[in-house]
Amino acid sequence: MAWSGNRNSAVRIITEVVRNAVDHVGKGIVELTLSADEDEVLFIDVTDPRPGDENLEGALAGGHGTGLWLVRQLGGEVSWFPAESGHGKTIRVRMQPPGETGSATPAVEAP
Repeated sequence: MAWSGNRNSAVRIITEVVRNAVDHVGKGIVELTLSADEDEVLFIDVTDPRPGDENLEGALAGGHGTGLWLVRQLGGEVSWFPAESGHGKTIRVRMQPPGETGSATPAVEAP
């Protein structure tokens, strides 16, 4: 996969979103899909059978643990949508290539 961004940040983000899904899914399958587009934007999709969480903003702000908050601090733009299967949801993290807004990797401490 051709992506020239910060691979350490990408691996940390993948770890956080997959761990979050596995910790909360109970029974079911968690799927991870990685892709990069022609503009070198990396997409990290994690699909699980749980329905969408209306309080995603609270999780992003660090109000429900630190996983999604950390993902944002590492330069990930987080969104979610219903899974293509019609069951569950997909959390999508979008990471810009180097030199684009949001691609910096700050020193991060959990809240």
